[in-house]
This record gives sequence, structure tokens and C-alpha cells, in this order.
Amino acid sequence: MTEAPPAADPATRPAGLPAARFSPEELSAMLGEKNSPTAEQSLIISSPLSPRLVIAGAGSGKTATMADRVVWLVANGWVRPEEVLGVTFTRKAAGELATRIRAKLAALQRIAAADTQNQVFPAGLLSTDALEPKVSTYHSYASGIVADYGLRLGVERDVVLLGGAQSFQLASEVVEAYDGDYEHFRSAKSTLVKAVIQLAGECSEHLRDPAEVRGWLLERVAEFEALPYVATARKNPSQAAGELSGMLRTRASVTDLVGRYAEAKRARGALDFGDLVALAARVASEIPVAAQMERQRYKVVLLDEFQDTSHAQLVLFARLFGDGHAVTAVGDPNQSIYGFRGASAGQLFHFVREFPVRADGDDAVAGPMDPAHPAPAGQVSPSSHAGRQFAVAPTSYLTTAWRNGRNILSAANVISAPLSKAAAHAGAAGARDTAGSVEVPPLQPSPAAVQGRVVMGRFGTDEDEAAAIAGDVLKFRVTDFDAAPSPESVPPAMAVLCRRRAQMECIRREFEARGIPYEIVGLGGLLDTPEIIDLVATLRVLADPGRSDSLMRLLAGARWRIGPADLMAFRDWSGFLARRRGRPGSSDVDGGPDTETGDEAVIEGDLTDAASLVEALDWLPREGWTSAHGRRLSPAALDRLRRLSAELRQLRSFMGDDLTTLLGEVERAMLLDIEVASRPGISIHQARRNLDAFQDAAAGFLHTSQRVDVLAFLAWLEAAAAEENGLDAAAPEVNHEAVQLLTVHASKGLEWDVVFVPGLNSGAFPSSRDSRWSSGSAALPWPLRGDRADLPQWDLEQPDQKGWLDAEKDFKSAVQAHGEAEERRLAYVAYTRAKHVLWTSSAAWVGSRAGMAEMSPFLAELEVLAAEGAAEIHPLSVTEESLPVESPLTSELEVAVWPYDPLEGPHDPRTDTRLRLVPGRRAAMESAAARVLQILASGDPGAPDDAGKDVGNEAGNRRPLRGPAAGWAREAATLLERRSRRTAGRDVHLPGHISASTLVDLEDDARSVVARLRRPVPREPGMSARKGTAFHAWVEEYFGAAGMLDLGDAAGSDDHIDAAYGLDAMVDTFRRSEWADRAPAHVEVPVETRIGEVVVRGRIDAVFRDADGGWDLVDWKTGRRPSASQLKVKAVQLALYRLAWSRLKGVPLEDVRAAFYYVADDQVVRPHDLGTAERLEEIVAAALGQTPPADV
Repeated sequence: MTEAPPAADPATRPAGLPAARFSPEELSAMLGEKNSPTAEQSLIISSPLSPRLVIAGAGSGKTATMADRVVWLVANGWVRPEEVLGVTFTRKAAGELATRIRAKLAALQRIAAADTQNQVFPAGLLSTDALEPKVSTYHSYASGIVADYGLRLGVERDVVLLGGAQSFQLASEVVEAYDGDYEHFRSAKSTLVKAVIQLAGECSEHLRDPAEVRGWLLERVAEFEALPYVATARKNPSQAAGELSGMLRTRASVTDLVGRYAEAKRARGALDFGDLVALAARVASEIPVAAQMERQRYKVVLLDEFQDTSHAQLVLFARLFGDGHAVTAVGDPNQSIYGFRGASAGQLFHFVREFPVRADGDDAVAGPMDPAHPAPAGQVSPSSHAGRQFAVAPTSYLTTAWRNGRNILSAANVISAPLSKAAAHAGAAGARDTAGSVEVPPLQPSPAAVQGRVVMGRFGTDEDEAAAIAGDVLKFRVTDFDAAPSPESVPPAMAVLCRRRAQMECIRREFEARGIPYEIVGLGGLLDTPEIIDLVATLRVLADPGRSDSLMRLLAGARWRIGPADLMAFRDWSGFLARRRGRPGSSDVDGGPDTETGDEAVIEGDLTDAASLVEALDWLPREGWTSAHGRRLSPAALDRLRRLSAELRQLRSFMGDDLTTLLGEVERAMLLDIEVASRPGISIHQARRNLDAFQDAAAGFLHTSQRVDVLAFLAWLEAAAAEENGLDAAAPEVNHEAVQLLTVHASKGLEWDVVFVPGLNSGAFPSSRDSRWSSGSAALPWPLRGDRADLPQWDLEQPDQKGWLDAEKDFKSAVQAHGEAEERRLAYVAYTRAKHVLWTSSAAWVGSRAGMAEMSPFLAELEVLAAEGAAEIHPLSVTEESLPVESPLTSELEVAVWPYDPLEGPHDPRTDTRLRLVPGRRAAMESAAARVLQILASGDPGAPDDAGKDVGNEAGNRRPLRGPAAGWAREAATLLERRSRRTAGRDVHLPGHISASTLVDLEDDARSVVARLRRPVPREPGMSARKGTAFHAWVEEYFGAAGMLDLGDAAGSDDHIDAAYGLDAMVDTFRRSEWADRAPAHVEVPVETRIGEVVVRGRIDAVFRDADGGWDLVDWKTGRRPSASQLKVKAVQLALYRLAWSRLKGVPLEDVRAAFYYVADDQVVRPHDLGTAERLEEIVAAALGQTPPADV
């Protein structure tokens, strides 16, 4: 392995810093790491404190390299941990980077603690006072900049941050009130609202004022309309010319609406995410002290996923940390897939000029260039700026892929090769007139890489494609890809990555039919999940009697199952009531006529709009009523309707309560909590994820909306469905027990053992969607974008209108080629998610679409691998010649009886066969339920001897269950087995519930805790406990009264006790702290969660919501900061709260931070390596294994 240049060489470090004591390889060995850094990694880790661009391919270890660089800088005494800033896009990525850095710093601290004479490590390295690096998301960091310096621009700290749905509502109000030029509008209101939201966001991303954009558009309109249609002849303008003029005028009017939308936000003291980043960029550009303070605070800056940054984010960091500051940007141009969000693939290469290296010796000198990848010509030429000499920043590469098998890597390189070639011909690094700049070297396999498999398939229909996927899933589920399998091996992780969500349904049906467990990640957003659809439908019925459609959803659903005949009769009853409404003396319900008379009957098409099924549910007919059409409600239907009516009547009594309270009552009345909890194979915390996330969204609505009634909440939900593709569903966790179905965009940053990429058809993947700015009415004109040099342009320097039209056609072709490059990057992302198997396919006939689909070039290009033996053709694949000329999918209609048994699925009455059969599901569920009832009725606290037997299989009839039915049976058996274990005798017992402090004590001295629990001894609360209680009460009052309550104003306060506790000093300290200006989402929150065999209860002092949506839990401490060893024990409390909140809210653990605030010392302490659920369970298990003292 090639070693990096000696780290101690003074030529590679800035002046004034100590010589480096360790090379990256030496430090890795000291930390006991298995893998030493590669030569590429070592060069980056030990690079000087100056700007550097790192091109890191997929799976090339960029997170590990960034973490190693931080630890290397700290170990050599070049920076302190708190002087490092790391920024990335998602909370998950930020959590992973922070966790790696904390773990390595903790290991370094353990080693450095033994160096008492400072012979190896710098003095004071990682002392107990050392803080941790700041790792944040881009939006969160921008929010902090605005909070710290925004007041200088007139932005208050208490400004409201709008979510997408609230923004949609506000924009809708602006559109409704618009009194400007709208004669040329041809779009619906909802389309205009979306256009306003999109254009406002793009103006923010590219730092353009709406008035400036409108002026530019009106100038173009004047130029165009002043030109003749054809310069050399007298011809009248064509229809296309009129449409072009209308497009420009419409865009100008939309820009006018954007300006009014901005005024509406200012009037409400609100910002959206686009405003936040734009304001942060303004702060960086206009307030010099901001750059000075941030540079002093952070000596080293790491910018992750830089290829996905927007122009405003580039300006923000360039103005704060440009001019030679130690900034390392890491990214991969081949993974730039978020162009629709404002990212630009070419922006990555502009880093080297926006963050130049000082060449005049005032700061860090340029380190050695990467010898394997020399810089392009012109990269080292210095330039002068503000009296200083600068050179283009160097570029390093990470090209070893640690994730993918060799053949999978070959497929990824084949797909990305055209991207690299285009970049190689584009120009020099950092050039502002080119979209790409440096040829990206292909990824190389790691020395330990497996061979990997690439499977290619071409199928007749998408149903054939889905069947082939399902068949191979069943094979792969029993395949162990580990080199050294063990009894604890889990099933391989598998995912199906789709370009569009519409592809998932066919595959989902096939999985259902074969009993394959699956998980649809996102499911089109939280609002499309079944439990939330039913919950929202109930809310609409409660709040709006006109929502008959929502009531129909409930009536025809799996719970009430009202059949077609009864639905028609109920409709007749609703129309009957509508016609008789207001007639004096008419009787509509019990005691009224048994039959609707001919005079009252009308033909079907004459039913008035006033007929409401919701109102009809409140006034049901008596038994025997018959409509004029001869229809009547069956006794079973009438009974169900009466029960539903009573349920809704009871729920309406909660309409005046808090919205979250109402949601809880609706959830319980509909039995949704029981329905989700009974799902087999998943924990209660995962099962409730969507319900909890919806509750959280409702709480967020209450905090940010001006109206808090249910109708306003429902309007907000409709805005969310229209604008945000639904609320974001709870972030998924890795699931080895089910195949995950998700979009390619959602897969970035994840990996699976087996990845299926179906639907590789031309027009679908790559998509043929038109994205040029000259179509529609929403996009910012590309000449006004900050990244315009990286985009195709419409040449408007023409002699006549026809020239404009012809140039627009050329522009369209250029945009299509540009869009295909982004689609190619998307395919590259999909292919590089696979570790062991990459499965790709295309289907000629898809659903009911007309015309045969051609194979995507992203699949056809892999044929070269098949010729080389690096890819295999699926055995069920067909040749192009054998494909049917007409679609087999449209030749026969599928027929089924409705309603059908929701547990067994529909069946075809013509053949009496069940469609999409799920065999045995009802039998298994009913048998499992009967078994549980039997145990409860017996009163036996223990489980029967046959608890582990197959539930639902009677003696002599033990037909094995398959698919979901087997899952239900296993779940019932597992629950009974757990009950048996919980009631089995032990020498040591813990109560069913313990406190958080008891869990902390178990970590410290489990033996004493067990003894105390067996023989409790009352303990008198000491001064510290009383002081803590008093301070906690004050903080709760402080936040409850918006910070206006002084300590002496509190009811029952005693001055002499306050003085004895020192509360005045603590209050003063708290008022000056960062927490005083933050608004908590929750205060004094009780939580409980199961840890092993016990349920642990606690109370979180305060919960804050970070700007990026993450959670920050804080526990107030009135004592002094403990020693490192004591802090490790006390951190168990934060680990418990973090885990409980993660489960309660259904969010990943890395999205939850936790800290102690020691008010006496005014210190925020965030312990490293907070324990996971497994670590907390080990504490309980160790306590259960304790032998009680002999005297107890």
C-alpha cells in the first residue's frame, strides 16, 4: 500500500501549528482499527488546513474518511473538536457522521488518558471540558445563521417557519385575492398556486428578487412583440407566436403573485425554507462580522454531498468560509439527482474557484496534489484577489468502492461512462462556462470485494416481470450472502427500486399473492397510508356534512362492509330526506311512511346536490322503509349504520377539544390503535409509526397555523396532498424481514444485499418529462439562475419571431439531452445500492398503456457485460422477436364479486376461483384470537404447554400455513411464549415498572439497587433534590408564560428558600443561555418504554424541534458537571429518553439528540456514544442476573 507523504513534513502544515505527530496509518493502528486508510484516504486525511475538493464515488468510504480527518486533526493538536463544523443534507447522514466522529474521539480519549506526561499526545487533548464537533444539516445551519445575525437585516428571532402545506394555503389566499392582469391565465387555481410556490422557491434559491424577474420577462415580451414574424416577408404571426407571448406574460403575472406572496409572509412574520437559505446567504454577503465570527468558531469545515447544494447554499458558504479557509467539500457528480430541487451537477466543480487556496503564504499552503489524478491544465495558476494571491483548490479522489461486488461495479461504470466522457470534454476545473470540469475516474473494487451478480431480463408484460421478481425473492430469502454465516444470520436485505410509484402496485399484488412480506416505503406520503386515509375520512365526516365521499370510504371499507344494494338503498334514503326537508309535518324517520310515494320519487339524474349521506346517517329510516325504486336497507346494514351513527355522534362531542385530543378519540373509536398493533411481524412502536407521525403533524399545524379548527386542519391536509405529495411518512428503518419497495430518489444513501430495478423502459426510465423553463408557467428563466453556466440556454438573439420559435425547438432538444444525463445519474444511484445482486429488467407491455415499450438504454448498455460473462440473462427472459404484437393485458377483463372478504381477497364468480389468493389468513387469525381468549378466560397467568405449537392447526389436521397466515400464527405463539417467560420464577425480580433514575442506578450499582427494591427504605429528599424541583418548576413557568415570569412572581415563592438554593443566580444564568430564546415543543413530557423485561418511566424536561425537523431533548441539571466516569453512568438517562422519544414519534434514533444543561456551570454536555436499546437491555439483563445479598 502506498503511504502518504510524511505528515510531520512542515511543508504540509500551516505556519504556527505544531508538527504532526502521527500519520493517518499510525493513528489508525493506535486506535485498533482493522482497516488502515488507503493511499487516497490518507492524502485527504492528512491534507493541510486549506480548501480541497474530494470526488467520492458511491460507497467509497467518504463518511469514514471525513471522520478520520477530524480525529487526525484533533490528535495532532491542530484543532479542538468544537472547532470543526460538518454539514450534510439529511438528519440521518448528519447522525451517522456525528456518531462516527464521537466514537473515534472517545477511543482517542481513552488512549490519550494513559499519556499522563504528554509524551505522545498534545497537552490537554480531549479533556473533560472538550466539546464535540458541530454536525448539522444545511438547512439547520442556515437557520442558525439567520437566528444569530438576522436581526441586523430586520428578521426577528421568533419568526414562524412555514411548512409546505402552510405555504400552499397562504399562496392560495394570495391567488384568490389577485386583482392584476389575469386575462391570459389558462390554468386552474391549484396550478397557479403551485406555480407561485415553485417560482418563489427558485427565486430564493438563486437570490433573485421577484420584481427583477418580472422586469426581465416584460422586457422579453416587448422585444418579441416588436419583431416581425418573418424578417424577410410580410406574414401574420402564427398561433405558436401568440402562445409564446402568452407564456411570457403569464410568467410575468405569476412573478407578480410571487411578490405579493412574499409581502404576505412578511406581514405574518413568517418564512419558508427557501427564504431561510436566501436570508442566510444575505447575512454572509452583507454582514462582515458574521464571517469573522464563524471563521473564529470553526477552523475546519466539511461540506458533504456538495453536488446537491443550491446556488444560495454555495454563496452562503463561499462568503463565510472562502478566501483560503480550511473547507473540504465532498461529493459525487454522478450522484447529483436532485435537479428538480435546485441542485446542479456542475456546481460541484465550481468549488475549486469559489474556495481558492491562498498562494501568498498568509495561510495554509497548498498540499501535495493527488499523484494518481493530476490537475487539469490551468488549475495551479494563481490569481489576485483583495491584494492576495490565490490558486485554484486541489482535487482529490476516492475511487475504491467498498460496497459493491465486482460485476455490479462494472455495471455502474458502464452507465456512468458517458457522464465522465462529457465532463472530460467540457473544460478545466472550476470554469464558469461549462457544466462539467473534471473527468471522474471509474470506481475500482476493493481487495475484499465479492464477485457479485448482475441479472438482466426482458419480459412480455409487467405482470410477468413482477412474477419473475417474486420468484427470485423467494430464492434469495434463503440465500446467505455472508462469507462466514452464523446461526444468528438475518435474511438478506432486499429492495425494489422504481422510477415512479405507479410501478409498485403490480409488484405489490404479486408479493401479496405469494405471501412475501413487503414494505412500501413512503407509500406516496403519510396521507396515503390506509390507517391515515380512514382517520382523515372520519374527520371530514365529523366536520363537514357535505363530504358524502368520505362517508362512502368508511361504509364500503373493511370495517363496516356495506354492500352495493344497501349503498343504493341508503342513497335513495338520502335523496328522500333532501326532497322532504322543510315540509311542515313530514315525518322522515321512525313513524314515517314505509314507502316513498311516486309523487316524491324522481329519476336518478334529478337528485339535488343538497342530498347528504352524512345527514342521512343521523336520521336513519325504520325497518321496512322502501324507496320508490323498490330498494330497502337490509337488517344487517341498518344495524351497522346505527352503530356508526352513534359512534360519530359520540365523537362530535370532542369537536371543541384540542385537535390532538380529538385525533386520539377518533383513533380509539375506530379501533385503529388495535388494528395497527395486531399487525404480525412488527413491534408496536413500528406499527404506530404512521399514527404517531400524523399526531405530530397535527401538533405542528397547531403551532404554525392562524386557524386551529378542524376544517382548517383538513384544508391544510388537502394542501399538503396537492403540494407536497402528502406529508412525509415516518422515515423507514432497515428491514431484513420484508422486501422494501421505494423510489430511486428515496434510495440514495441506502444499501441492500439484493436490489431489483424493474421498469427500465424508454420513456419511463429515462423519463421523457419536459423540464425546460419555456414550458408551463412556474420555472425561473434559466438566464437568471445562478447556475446558468451549467444549463442549456435559449438563444434569443434572433432577427424575427420565427427565429425565437426555431431557437426554442433547439433549446427543447438540448434540454432533453440534459435531462437524460440526470436520468443516467439516477440509474447510477440505483445500480450502486446493490451489494451482492443487481437485478434489472424491462417489460414490453405495461398495464393498459397502448403501444409496446422499448428497452431502456440503461438496460441495453449492460448487454456488453453479458457478452463478457459479467452479467447473466434471466431464464424467463424473452427475445424481442417472441414478444406479442398486441398487449395480453387488455384482452380479458378481470371480474370479481364485491364486497369481498378483506382477509381472504376477491374471487371470480365465473370460475369460483379466488383472485390474489392469500390462503388461510382468516383461519389463522380467528384461531389465534380464540387461543388468546382461551388463555385470558382460564385465568392462568402462565402459557399452556403447547404455546409454541402452530396456532390454528388442530390435531390430525396440521396443514402448514404459508405467507402472511404463517406470520399471524408465529406472532400469536411468540406472544404466548413471552408471557410464559415473564411469569417464570426467578431468584431476582424487578418490578414491572421502574423509573429512569432506577435504570441509571442499575448501571452504577445493580446489586445495591436490587437489594433496595427487595427491602425499600424511605429516603428524605436532600437540598439538591429540592433545589432541582424548584428550578424545574420555574423553567416550566418560564416557558409557559413566554419568558415573562420572574422568579419572585411565582405563586407561593419564598425568598429565603430561593436564596438558600441559589435560584436567583441559576435563573440569571438560564436567561443568558441559548435555551432562553428557544421555544420548546414540549415541556415536562412523561414517557415510558419497554427495556427488556421491564417498562421504564421518566419525564423529559424539555423537547425542542430543530430547524431541520430533528428533535433535541434536554435535561436540566442544577448540580455541577460530573467527572467523565460519572457522566458515562448518568448518560444512561439520556439514552433512555432518546430511545423512548424515537419510539414514541416513530423516528430513527439518529434524528433525536439529547443533552444535559448544567445551569450552575452554564455548560451544555452531549455525552458521546449514547447507549442503544441493546445496551439498555444489557443493563436490565445484568440486574436480573444479580444474586441478592444474604441479609436481604
